[in-house]
Amino acid sequence: MQQVHINRLGVNSIEFETEVLDIPLSPGGEQSFEIVLINYGSPTHVHLSASDDIYGNLTFLEDNPYVSHEEYIPVIARIPFDGRLVNKGTVSITVGYGSKTESFSVRIGNSESDTGPVAIDIDESLSSPSPVNPMQNINGFGRQFSDGLSAMYSSIGQTIGTKHLIILLSFVAIVALIYMVIRSLSSVDMNYSINLSFYTAIVISILFTSLVAYMFTKLSKLKN
Repeated sequence: MQQVHINRLGVNSIEFETEVLDIPLSPGGEQSFEIVLINYGSPTHVHLSASDDIYGNLTFLEDNPYVSHEEYIPVIARIPFDGRLVNKGTVSITVGYGSKTESFSVRIGNSESDTGPVAIDIDESLSSPSPVNPMQNINGFGRQFSDGLSAMYSSIGQTIGTKHLIILLSFVAIVALIYMVIRSLSSVDMNYSINLSFYTAIVISILFTSLVAYMFTKLSKLKN
């Protein structure tokens, strides 16, 4: 609420209770307040108007009242949904048939909205790729290799016969076993020197295990 004192200090004098009137409001909101006109002199007409900055934000339900002593003027403040967050302007009071005009400032909006954009924390780890574990790749490769060998053995078994395939696999298993024995001896006696990389050893181990497992599977089926 704003109080306006007229003719208190002299003829056509105008005084304001508050020099700056704050009206907290959000976009799409509406609020009503009153301007109290108090006349200490002869009855007179008082004209109320808003500056161009807030002309569309204020509506005076009576903008030219006749004030004999005290009048309450309802005013509606609003901010459209697509309007500015903060609207600043002035309200002018005119008396003496336009001979004297004084204004007070009006601020429509929320003070919190004028502090600038709100910072949003972003977790940068979400945009970073997950680290790749080399052992996971090796294990996946081993499973794929073992499945491929099983399919290959089944295809060869259907072509040359199960018994011949078992004989062939037994021969390969014996060769692999001899190689592993030689490899073990090379670690004891330095006269034997066989260079074997880590990945090659893994492949040979998978191959040997697959051969033995396949042989036992076929032998059990033949017995049945």
